[in-house]
Amino acid sequence: MKKIMIPKELKPKSLFNLVRVGRDNDGGYLICKNSLENSSCLISFGINDDYSFEECFKDINNNKIFAFDPTVTY
Repeated sequence: MKKIMIPKELKPKSLFNLVRVGRDNDGGYLICKNSLENSSCLISFGINDDYSFEECFKDINNNKIFAFDPTVTY
């Protein structure tokens, strides 16, 4: 099996303390803990029917959340 290497330009230049926010798969993401704790608000586009990321954000950082998704009908 041939190893595929990421180009040097795309590799992070330092280490980040990443935390999982939201459910596994598309509902959650890895985000830098420092960014999460120091955010003044969250602007979220395309929540569809999984707002677990936004819920976790609110539990950690009790700031305003602005969530938009023009395709949601329920």
